[in-house]
Amino acid sequence: MENHINIVSQIIATLIPMIVGFLYYHPKVLGNTWMDANGFKMENMKPPKPVLYLLALVLSALLAGFVHTNVTAPGQQTAPDGHSYITFQHGIAHGIVLTIFVVAPILGTMAIFEQKSLKWALVNIGYWLVTLILMAGVLSAWR
Repeated sequence: MENHINIVSQIIATLIPMIVGFLYYHPKVLGNTWMDANGFKMENMKPPKPVLYLLALVLSALLAGFVHTNVTAPGQQTAPDGHSYITFQHGIAHGIVLTIFVVAPILGTMAIFEQKSLKWALVNIGYWLVTLILMAGVLSAWR
């Protein structure tokens, strides 16, 4: 079975980390908690240079490509009974699994050796949980 890429879903999935980050790290959501966990002060925060947004977008595109491959791997198209796994819920499961088995160990290890707080780890793991659920959901459902 061929694995076709839906370019529109890839573009949307690429934008999801940026959009979720804008909302999630907003001071009225978890931005203040994140700044506190990092020892940042609002008055010292400067907007990133535009080239850094472009770099983040390229990295998001790479992640979207990986997530697409993850949710569309062979054997995930249909169940033996013919039931389709092409659902948003299927993507949610992948987002949760990727967060538990990839993101949490990476950020947990960073927190240990960079002497970051549990709050730092939980805020950032939470961001990736939401982001990966949405990315995998979109890429799984909208093939």
